Amino acid sequence: MQSVILWYLLCCVLRSAGYIAQNNPQSRKTAVYCHAYGLKQLLKSSRVRKVGSGEDDVLNCWKKKKTGNEKYTTSRMTEFREDGFLVLEHFFTAEECDSMRNQIQKIVAEMEVPPHCRTEFSTKEDEQLQAQGSSDYFLTSGDKIRFFFEKGVLDEKGNFLIPKKKSVSKIGHALHAYDPVFKQITHSSKVQELGRKLGLERPVVVQSMYIFKQPGIGGEVTPHQDATFLHTEPLGRVLGFWIALEDATQENGCLWFIPGSHTSGITRRMVRAPSGTSTCVEFVGSEPGYDDSQFIPLPISKGGLILIHGEVVHKSELNSSESSRHVFTFHVMEAKDTSWSKENWLQPTPELPFPSLYT
Repeated sequence: MQSVILWYLLCCVLRSAGYIAQNNPQSRKTAVYCHAYGLKQLLKSSRVRKVGSGEDDVLNCWKKKKTGNEKYTTSRMTEFREDGFLVLEHFFTAEECDSMRNQIQKIVAEMEVPPHCRTEFSTKEDEQLQAQGSSDYFLTSGDKIRFFFEKGVLDEKGNFLIPKKKSVSKIGHALHAYDPVFKQITHSSKVQELGRKLGLERPVVVQSMYIFKQPGIGGEVTPHQDATFLHTEPLGRVLGFWIALEDATQENGCLWFIPGSHTSGITRRMVRAPSGTSTCVEFVGSEPGYDDSQFIPLPISKGGLILIHGEVVHKSELNSSESSRHVFTFHVMEAKDTSWSKENWLQPTPELPFPSLYT
Protein backbone atom coordinates (compact mmCIF):
# COMPACT_ATOMS: atom_id res chain seq x y z
CA MET A 1 0.00 0.00 0.00
CA GLN A 2 2.82 2.40 0.90
CA SER A 3 4.49 1.85 -2.47
CA VAL A 4 1.22 2.63 -4.26
CA ILE A 5 0.87 5.90 -2.35
CA LEU A 6 4.49 6.85 -3.07
CA TRP A 7 4.04 6.04 -6.77
CA TYR A 8 0.91 8.22 -6.92
CA LEU A 9 2.65 11.15 -5.23
CA LEU A 10 5.64 10.73 -7.55
CA CYS A 11 3.35 11.11 -10.56
CA CYS A 12 1.75 14.22 -9.06
CA VAL A 13 5.13 15.80 -8.34
CA LEU A 14 6.47 15.16 -11.84
CA ARG A 15 3.23 16.39 -13.43
CA SER A 16 3.37 19.59 -11.34
CA ALA A 17 6.99 20.21 -12.29
CA GLY A 18 6.13 19.72 -15.94
CA TYR A 19 3.26 22.18 -15.73
CA ILE A 20 5.47 24.88 -14.21
CA ALA A 21 8.26 24.31 -16.71
CA GLN A 22 5.86 24.43 -19.65
CA ASN A 23 4.10 27.59 -18.55
CA ASN A 24 7.08 29.45 -17.12
CA PRO A 25 10.29 28.64 -19.02
CA GLN A 26 12.28 31.12 -16.95
CA SER A 27 11.70 29.12 -13.79
CA ARG A 28 12.19 25.66 -15.34
CA LYS A 29 15.43 24.91 -13.47
CA THR A 30 14.01 26.12 -10.17
CA ALA A 31 10.82 24.09 -10.62
CA VAL A 32 12.67 20.89 -11.43
CA TYR A 33 15.10 21.38 -8.53
CA CYS A 34 12.26 22.13 -6.16
CA HIS A 35 10.32 19.02 -7.02
CA ALA A 36 13.43 16.87 -7.11
CA TYR A 37 14.17 18.01 -3.55
CA GLY A 38 10.59 17.32 -2.45
CA LEU A 39 10.73 13.86 -4.03
CA LYS A 40 14.05 13.11 -2.33
CA GLN A 41 12.63 14.06 1.06
CA LEU A 42 9.50 12.00 0.39
CA LEU A 43 11.45 8.89 -0.55
CA LYS A 44 13.66 9.27 2.52
CA SER A 45 10.59 9.22 4.75
CA SER A 46 9.34 5.92 6.12
CA ARG A 47 5.76 7.07 5.78
CA VAL A 48 3.67 9.66 3.98
CA ARG A 49 3.98 12.98 5.83
CA LYS A 50 1.10 14.18 7.95
CA VAL A 51 0.28 17.84 7.52
CA GLY A 52 0.07 20.17 10.52
CA SER A 53 -2.96 19.50 12.68
CA GLY A 54 -4.75 17.04 10.45
CA GLU A 55 -8.12 18.27 9.22
CA ASP A 56 -7.66 21.56 11.08
CA ASP A 57 -4.78 22.48 8.78
CA VAL A 58 -5.50 24.99 6.04
CA LEU A 59 -3.87 22.67 3.49
CA ASN A 60 -6.56 20.12 4.12
CA CYS A 61 -9.19 22.78 3.49
CA TRP A 62 -8.51 22.78 -0.25
CA LYS A 63 -11.59 20.87 -1.29
CA LYS A 64 -11.71 18.85 -4.49
CA LYS A 65 -13.97 20.73 -6.91
CA LYS A 66 -16.21 19.03 -9.44
CA THR A 67 -15.24 21.28 -12.33
CA GLY A 68 -13.44 21.05 -15.64
CA ASN A 69 -10.27 22.18 -13.83
CA GLU A 70 -10.45 19.34 -11.31
CA LYS A 71 -7.23 17.68 -12.52
CA TYR A 72 -5.31 20.98 -12.38
CA THR A 73 -6.70 21.83 -8.93
CA THR A 74 -5.82 18.43 -7.49
CA SER A 75 -2.29 18.67 -8.87
CA ARG A 76 -1.73 22.11 -7.36
CA MET A 77 -3.23 20.95 -4.06
CA THR A 78 -0.75 18.10 -3.91
CA GLU A 79 2.10 20.49 -4.64
CA PHE A 80 0.97 22.89 -1.92
CA ARG A 81 0.37 20.10 0.58
CA GLU A 82 3.88 18.71 0.14
CA ASP A 83 5.91 21.92 -0.17
CA GLY A 84 4.05 24.39 2.06
CA PHE A 85 4.08 27.03 -0.68
CA LEU A 86 2.66 27.42 -4.16
CA VAL A 87 3.64 29.64 -7.09
CA LEU A 88 0.83 31.02 -9.26
CA GLU A 89 2.46 32.94 -12.09
CA HIS A 90 0.64 35.90 -13.71
CA PHE A 91 -2.15 35.85 -11.13
CA PHE A 92 -2.39 39.64 -11.31
CA THR A 93 -2.11 41.78 -14.43
CA ALA A 94 0.68 44.25 -15.12
CA GLU A 95 -1.91 47.02 -14.83
CA GLU A 96 -2.92 45.90 -11.35
CA CYS A 97 0.73 45.79 -10.27
CA ASP A 98 1.37 49.26 -11.69
CA SER A 99 -1.68 50.65 -9.93
CA MET A 100 -0.29 49.47 -6.57
CA ARG A 101 3.15 50.89 -7.29
CA ASN A 102 1.69 54.23 -8.37
CA GLN A 103 -0.46 54.39 -5.26
CA ILE A 104 2.45 53.66 -2.93
CA GLN A 105 4.45 56.46 -4.57
CA LYS A 106 1.67 58.87 -3.60
CA ILE A 107 1.61 57.52 -0.05
CA VAL A 108 5.38 57.88 0.32
CA ALA A 109 5.30 61.41 -1.12
CA GLU A 110 2.82 62.39 1.61
CA MET A 111 4.64 60.47 4.35
CA GLU A 112 5.08 62.36 7.60
CA VAL A 113 6.79 60.47 10.43
CA PRO A 114 8.14 62.42 13.43
CA PRO A 115 11.86 61.72 13.92
CA HIS A 116 11.31 60.07 17.32
CA CYS A 117 8.92 57.57 15.70
CA ARG A 118 11.20 56.59 12.83
CA THR A 119 12.05 52.93 13.26
CA GLU A 120 14.52 50.80 11.33
CA PHE A 121 13.11 47.42 10.32
CA SER A 122 15.10 44.26 10.97
CA THR A 123 14.34 40.55 11.33
CA LYS A 124 17.43 39.79 13.43
CA GLU A 125 16.14 39.05 16.91
CA ASP A 126 18.31 41.44 18.94
CA GLU A 127 17.82 44.30 16.49
CA GLN A 128 14.11 43.54 16.27
CA LEU A 129 13.68 43.85 20.01
CA GLN A 130 15.78 47.01 20.15
CA ALA A 131 13.94 48.77 17.32
CA GLN A 132 10.36 47.57 16.79
CA GLY A 133 10.15 45.88 20.18
CA SER A 134 10.76 49.08 22.10
CA SER A 135 8.35 51.19 20.06
CA ASP A 136 4.63 51.75 20.53
CA TYR A 137 4.74 53.03 16.96
CA PHE A 138 5.22 49.43 15.84
CA LEU A 139 3.03 47.74 18.44
CA THR A 140 0.00 49.92 17.60
CA SER A 141 0.41 49.74 13.82
CA GLY A 142 -2.01 46.85 13.26
CA ASP A 143 -4.93 49.15 12.47
CA LYS A 144 -2.91 51.93 10.83
CA ILE A 145 -0.71 52.70 7.84
CA ARG A 146 2.79 53.20 9.20
CA PHE A 147 6.32 53.42 7.84
CA PHE A 148 9.45 51.44 8.69
CA PHE A 149 12.90 52.14 7.34
CA GLU A 150 16.00 50.32 6.12
CA LYS A 151 18.99 49.91 8.41
CA GLY A 152 21.54 52.69 8.24
CA VAL A 153 19.34 55.36 6.65
CA LEU A 154 18.74 57.38 9.85
CA ASP A 155 21.17 59.31 12.01
CA GLU A 156 21.07 59.25 15.82
CA LYS A 157 18.36 61.92 15.88
CA GLY A 158 16.16 60.12 13.36
CA ASN A 159 17.01 62.37 10.42
CA PHE A 160 17.26 60.86 6.96
CA LEU A 161 20.75 60.28 5.56
CA ILE A 162 19.39 59.52 2.08
CA PRO A 163 16.22 60.65 0.21
CA LYS A 164 13.23 59.42 2.16
CA LYS A 165 11.64 57.69 -0.83
CA LYS A 166 14.72 55.43 -1.02
CA SER A 167 14.83 54.79 2.72
CA VAL A 168 11.52 53.00 3.30
CA SER A 169 11.74 49.27 4.00
CA LYS A 170 8.04 48.52 4.41
CA ILE A 171 4.65 50.10 5.00
CA GLY A 172 2.20 48.24 7.26
CA HIS A 173 -0.09 46.97 8.56
CA ALA A 174 -3.58 48.02 7.42
CA LEU A 175 -3.26 49.07 3.78
CA HIS A 176 -5.90 46.45 3.03
CA ALA A 177 -8.42 48.32 5.18
CA TYR A 178 -7.72 52.01 4.62
CA ASP A 179 -6.30 52.45 1.13
CA PRO A 180 -8.80 51.96 -1.72
CA VAL A 181 -6.32 50.48 -4.21
CA PHE A 182 -4.92 47.87 -1.82
CA LYS A 183 -8.35 47.15 -0.39
CA GLN A 184 -9.65 46.39 -3.88
CA ILE A 185 -6.74 44.05 -4.62
CA THR A 186 -7.05 42.21 -1.30
CA HIS A 187 -10.78 41.65 -1.72
CA SER A 188 -10.71 41.19 -5.49
CA SER A 189 -12.91 38.53 -7.03
CA LYS A 190 -9.89 36.45 -8.08
CA VAL A 191 -8.53 36.39 -4.51
CA GLN A 192 -11.95 35.50 -3.15
CA GLU A 193 -12.33 32.75 -5.73
CA LEU A 194 -8.94 31.35 -4.73
CA GLY A 195 -9.98 31.43 -1.09
CA ARG A 196 -13.08 29.42 -1.91
CA LYS A 197 -11.04 26.92 -3.93
CA LEU A 198 -8.88 26.51 -0.85
CA GLY A 199 -12.03 25.70 1.10
CA LEU A 200 -11.69 28.73 3.38
CA GLU A 201 -15.09 29.27 4.98
CA ARG A 202 -14.53 32.34 7.19
CA PRO A 203 -11.21 33.85 6.16
CA VAL A 204 -10.34 37.19 7.73
CA VAL A 205 -7.50 39.54 6.78
CA VAL A 206 -5.19 40.11 9.74
CA GLN A 207 -2.49 42.35 8.26
CA SER A 208 -0.94 43.70 5.06
CA MET A 209 2.45 45.11 4.10
CA TYR A 210 4.10 46.81 1.16
CA ILE A 211 7.76 45.74 1.01
CA PHE A 212 10.24 47.76 -1.07
CA LYS A 213 13.51 45.76 -0.92
CA GLN A 214 15.37 48.89 -1.95
CA PRO A 215 18.20 48.51 -4.51
CA GLY A 216 21.58 48.10 -2.90
CA ILE A 217 20.33 48.28 0.69
CA GLY A 218 17.18 46.16 0.89
CA GLY A 219 17.87 44.14 4.03
CA GLU A 220 17.88 40.38 4.33
CA VAL A 221 14.96 38.64 5.97
CA THR A 222 16.34 35.87 8.14
CA PRO A 223 14.82 32.34 8.08
CA HIS A 224 11.49 32.36 9.90
CA GLN A 225 7.95 31.01 10.07
CA ASP A 226 5.04 33.44 9.93
CA ALA A 227 3.31 31.57 12.76
CA THR A 228 6.09 32.79 15.07
CA PHE A 229 4.46 36.22 14.84
CA LEU A 230 0.87 35.28 13.92
CA HIS A 231 -0.02 32.43 16.26
CA THR A 232 -3.33 30.57 16.28
CA GLU A 233 -4.92 27.65 18.06
CA PRO A 234 -4.86 25.25 16.35
CA LEU A 235 -1.80 25.94 14.22
CA GLY A 236 -2.01 25.79 10.44
CA ARG A 237 -4.76 28.40 10.04
CA VAL A 238 -2.72 31.33 8.67
CA LEU A 239 -1.95 31.77 4.98
CA GLY A 240 0.22 34.42 3.32
CA PHE A 241 -0.50 35.97 -0.10
CA TRP A 242 2.77 37.37 -1.54
CA ILE A 243 2.33 39.40 -4.74
CA ALA A 244 5.35 40.33 -6.89
CA LEU A 245 4.84 43.83 -8.27
CA GLU A 246 8.00 43.50 -10.35
CA ASP A 247 10.18 40.54 -11.25
CA ALA A 248 11.70 38.93 -8.16
CA THR A 249 15.06 37.35 -8.94
CA GLN A 250 17.94 35.86 -6.98
CA GLU A 251 19.84 39.08 -7.63
CA ASN A 252 17.24 41.44 -6.11
CA GLY A 253 16.12 39.24 -3.23
CA CYS A 254 13.49 36.66 -4.19
CA LEU A 255 12.09 34.31 -1.55
CA TRP A 256 13.84 31.08 -0.57
CA PHE A 257 11.99 28.13 1.01
CA ILE A 258 12.71 24.83 2.69
CA PRO A 259 10.16 22.53 1.00
CA GLY A 260 8.14 20.48 3.45
CA SER A 261 9.29 22.45 6.51
CA HIS A 262 5.71 23.33 7.45
CA THR A 263 5.12 19.90 8.99
CA SER A 264 7.21 20.21 12.15
CA GLY A 265 5.39 22.94 14.11
CA ILE A 266 7.17 26.00 15.51
CA THR A 267 9.83 26.46 18.17
CA ARG A 268 9.74 30.23 18.67
CA ARG A 269 7.07 32.88 19.26
CA MET A 270 7.10 36.65 19.46
CA VAL A 271 4.65 37.72 22.17
CA ARG A 272 3.61 40.88 23.96
CA ALA A 273 5.85 41.47 26.95
CA PRO A 274 4.39 41.99 30.45
CA SER A 275 3.84 45.61 31.38
CA GLY A 276 6.81 47.21 33.08
CA THR A 277 9.44 45.45 30.99
CA SER A 278 11.94 47.31 28.83
CA THR A 279 10.46 46.12 25.53
CA CYS A 280 6.91 45.82 24.22
CA VAL A 281 7.50 42.33 22.84
CA GLU A 282 9.75 39.40 23.61
CA PHE A 283 10.68 36.07 22.07
CA VAL A 284 9.81 32.75 23.69
CA GLY A 285 11.82 29.76 22.51
CA SER A 286 14.49 29.89 19.84
CA GLU A 287 14.79 29.50 16.09
CA PRO A 288 16.74 26.35 15.16
CA GLY A 289 19.73 26.58 12.87
CA TYR A 290 18.99 25.84 9.22
CA ASP A 291 21.32 24.37 6.64
CA ASP A 292 21.56 26.77 3.68
CA SER A 293 21.62 23.80 1.31
CA GLN A 294 18.02 23.01 2.31
CA PHE A 295 16.68 26.26 0.82
CA ILE A 296 15.59 26.59 -2.79
CA PRO A 297 15.06 29.96 -4.54
CA LEU A 298 11.66 30.91 -5.93
CA PRO A 299 12.12 33.62 -8.57
CA ILE A 300 8.78 34.85 -9.86
CA SER A 301 7.60 37.22 -12.57
CA LYS A 302 5.74 40.49 -12.09
CA GLY A 303 2.11 39.72 -11.24
CA GLY A 304 2.89 36.33 -9.77
CA LEU A 305 1.45 35.18 -6.44
CA ILE A 306 3.09 32.91 -3.89
CA LEU A 307 0.87 31.24 -1.30
CA ILE A 308 2.78 30.72 1.94
CA HIS A 309 1.75 28.29 4.69
CA GLY A 310 2.13 29.90 8.11
CA GLU A 311 4.69 27.33 9.27
CA VAL A 312 6.90 26.93 6.20
CA VAL A 313 10.47 28.19 6.73
CA HIS A 314 11.45 30.94 4.29
CA LYS A 315 13.86 33.85 3.92
CA SER A 316 15.21 36.41 1.46
CA GLU A 317 18.72 37.71 0.93
CA LEU A 318 20.08 41.24 0.90
CA ASN A 319 19.27 43.08 -2.32
CA SER A 320 22.70 44.02 -3.62
CA SER A 321 21.45 44.69 -7.14
CA GLU A 322 20.49 47.97 -8.79
CA SER A 323 16.83 46.91 -9.05
CA SER A 324 14.15 47.12 -6.39
CA ARG A 325 11.83 44.21 -5.55
CA HIS A 326 8.44 45.64 -4.67
CA VAL A 327 5.86 43.32 -3.11
CA PHE A 328 2.38 43.62 -1.64
CA THR A 329 1.63 40.89 0.86
CA PHE A 330 -1.20 40.11 3.24
CA HIS A 331 -2.14 37.32 5.64
CA VAL A 332 -5.49 35.68 6.17
CA MET A 333 -6.69 33.43 8.96
CA GLU A 334 -9.40 30.81 8.72
CA ALA A 335 -11.55 32.12 11.56
CA LYS A 336 -13.87 29.13 11.77
CA ASP A 337 -13.01 27.11 14.90
CA THR A 338 -9.82 29.15 15.36
CA SER A 339 -8.54 31.23 18.26
CA TRP A 340 -6.22 34.18 17.62
CA SER A 341 -3.62 34.34 20.37
CA LYS A 342 -4.05 37.28 22.73
CA GLU A 343 -0.27 37.21 23.14
CA ASN A 344 0.34 38.10 19.49
CA TRP A 345 1.84 41.56 18.92
CA LEU A 346 -0.91 42.20 16.36
CA GLN A 347 -4.43 42.45 17.76
CA PRO A 348 -7.80 43.39 16.29
CA THR A 349 -9.18 46.67 17.62
CA PRO A 350 -12.66 48.17 17.98
CA GLU A 351 -11.69 50.51 15.15
CA LEU A 352 -10.55 47.61 12.93
CA PRO A 353 -11.79 44.12 13.71
CA PHE A 354 -10.23 41.62 11.30
CA PRO A 355 -12.35 42.11 8.12
CA SER A 356 -13.77 39.18 6.17
CA LEU A 357 -11.91 38.37 2.97
CA TYR A 358 -15.28 37.83 1.31
CA THR A 359 -16.53 41.43 1.61
